[in-house]
Amino acid sequence: MGKLGKKARKFAKKNLQSVEKRNRKQKPFLKRKFAKRDARRDAEDEEEKQIEQPHKKRCIEEKPQEIIINAVFDKDENAALDGGDSDSDGYLAEDSDFTNAVANGTQGKISDNEMSIQSKEVEKQRKKLVDEAKSVIMKRKVLSGSALSSLCDLVDEEQSVQALLSLLNWYRAACHYGHEPAGVTNPDNYDIEDSETFAKVVIFVLQKADHAFRNILGISESINKEKVLKLKNNPKWDSVKPLVKSFIRSTMYLVQQAADVEIVVFALTQLRVSIVFLAAFPDLLIKLIKISIDLWVTGEETMSKQAFLVLKDISMVFNSECFDTCLINMYKAFLHYCDSPKENSEQCSSFLRDSLVELCSQDMQKSYTKASVSITQLAKLLKMALTTKNKEALEKIHSKQYTSCVDLWVNFIAANIQDCDLQPLLYTIVQVINGVATLFIGPRYLLLRVKCIQWLNHLSCASCIFMPIASLVLDMLEYKTTIDGEKQKKLEAVSTVKLPKNWLKSQNFQEQCIFSVIELLSVHFAQWSFHISFPELATIPVMRLRNFNERTTLEGLKRVVKRFIEQVEMNIEFVQMKREEAAFSPNDQQSTETFLQLEKRNKTAPYTQYYQSIIAKALGTKEKK
Repeated sequence: MGKLGKKARKFAKKNLQSVEKRNRKQKPFLKRKFAKRDARRDAEDEEEKQIEQPHKKRCIEEKPQEIIINAVFDKDENAALDGGDSDSDGYLAEDSDFTNAVANGTQGKISDNEMSIQSKEVEKQRKKLVDEAKSVIMKRKVLSGSALSSLCDLVDEEQSVQALLSLLNWYRAACHYGHEPAGVTNPDNYDIEDSETFAKVVIFVLQKADHAFRNILGISESINKEKVLKLKNNPKWDSVKPLVKSFIRSTMYLVQQAADVEIVVFALTQLRVSIVFLAAFPDLLIKLIKISIDLWVTGEETMSKQAFLVLKDISMVFNSECFDTCLINMYKAFLHYCDSPKENSEQCSSFLRDSLVELCSQDMQKSYTKASVSITQLAKLLKMALTTKNKEALEKIHSKQYTSCVDLWVNFIAANIQDCDLQPLLYTIVQVINGVATLFIGPRYLLLRVKCIQWLNHLSCASCIFMPIASLVLDMLEYKTTIDGEKQKKLEAVSTVKLPKNWLKSQNFQEQCIFSVIELLSVHFAQWSFHISFPELATIPVMRLRNFNERTTLEGLKRVVKRFIEQVEMNIEFVQMKREEAAFSPNDQQSTETFLQLEKRNKTAPYTQYYQSIIAKALGTKEKK
C-alpha cells in the first residue's frame, strides 16, 4: 500500500485525534449501558430457566418402569373388588312343626292356608311318607327322595315359603358337601339319602328357585333393579329376602367349588336369571363379579363363555354402578393372562380379547374414555423408547402385554368405527403402530412387524381409509439371512415377539418372510383392487418384487412371487381398461367412489379369486398348527 496523499495526511492530523478522543470518552458510557442491558437479559433468562426447570425435571425423572400398562386405571375408585360377602352363611331357621309334618306326611294339619292340599295326587304322596318317616333317625335330618318330591310339589303348586326354605337348606348342604367352612357348624345335621336325591335337589332349586321367588312376591319376569329396590315396601319381601340371599350365596359357592364343568356352567346359566335380585345385595354383586372374572380368564372354554355372559348381564343391568368395575378388572385380568402365556394361549387370548371388545361396545361413551387413556399410555411409552432408546422401555414395547393391549384397542376401534366417531383414537393408534414397526426393523422382529401390518390392514378395511403399508411389507424382502442352518419349527409357534438368533439361519425363515409378504400385500391389494388408483398403488411393489425374484435362487419362492406378480399385473390392466372406458372426470368424486362397485360385489374378478385362495391357504396352515 502506498503513502497517503497530502490531503489525506492533512485530514488525518486534523481529525484523527479528535475521533480517538471522542471514542475514549464514549467507551465507558457504552460499557455501562450495555452492562445494564445484559444484566437484565441474564435475570430474565434465569427466571425462564426457573420456570422451565420443574417441567424438565418431571420429564427426566419419569422412568420406563413407572409406566405400567395394566395399572393405567388404578386410580379409578370403582376398580377395586376387595371385600364382598363372606362365605360364613348359615342355614335358614325352619319351622320345626313343618319339618316334622313333612317327615310324617301330615302337612295338611298345619294351620296355614299356604299348606292346604289342593289335589288328591299330592295327598297320596304325602301318605306314603308316613312309613318312611319311621325309619329316619330323629337326631338327623335325612332328605329322602319321597320327601324331596313332596317339598317340590308344595313349591310348584302352592308357592309354599316354608317348603322353599327347607329346600334351600338342603340345597345349601348339597353345595357345601365336603367343603364346610371352618367355624360353621351344622346343628341340624342336614344329610341327603343318596346321590340321586342329591342331584335332584340341586337341579330343582337351580331351575325353580327364581320362578318361585317371583311368584311369591307377585312380580313379573321383566323386573329391573329399580323395582327390586322398591321391594322393601312389599310385605312379603322380609320373608323372601333371606331365601334369595341364601340361594345366591349357595350357588356362588357351588360355582367356586364344583369340579365338574357341566355343573358350573349349569349353575352360572341359572344364576344369570336371578342377577337382578343382586340389587338388594351389593356385597354379593361384587363377589360375583370377582368369581366370574376368575372363571372367565382361567376356566375351560364353555365355562369361560358362560362367565362372560354373567359379566355382560351385570354390566347391562347395573350399568351405572358396575360397568367400570367389570371393564377395568377384565382389562387387568386380560393383560395379566397375556403376560404369562400357556398352552393354546393364542386361541384363549383371542376369545378374551373379543369378549372384552364386546363388553366395551355396550357403553361407547365410557369405553371411549378408557381406550383414550390406555392408548395415550401406550404412545407415551413408545415416545420414551424412541427418544431415549432405553433398554427397559424397548423391552416393554416388544412385550406380550404391550402388543396385546394394542391388539385389544385395534379390534375395538375396528368393530365400532362405522357407527361411532372414533377418528381421534384411530389416528393415535395408527401412529403407535407405525412407531412400533419402525422402532424394531431387524429380522428378529419379523413377527412383530407382521403383526403391526396386520393391525393396519384391519383398521384400513374397517374404516375404509387408505393406509400406506406397502413400504413396511417390502422392507421384509431386504432381510439378509442364510439358509445353512437346520430346519426349525414354524415361526408362529414362538411365544415371544423376538425370534432367537439361530432361527434366522433356518431353512424356512426366508420362506416365511416371502409368504408373509405375499399374504400381507394380498390383503392390502384386495381392499383397493377395484379402486380407480390401483395401477399407481401397485406399480412400485410389483417392481420391487420383480427385482427380488431376479435375485433369489430358491425356485419355490420364485414361482410364488411370479404368480403374485402376474395376478397383480392382470388386475392393473383390468382397472386401466375400465378407466379408459370411463366417461367422467377424475375430479368427479362421486363417480370415482362408485367406480367398479358392481364388479366388486360380484367377486368374480381373477384377483379376488386369487386372494381368496391365499387366505384359505393361510387359514388351513393355522388350523394344522
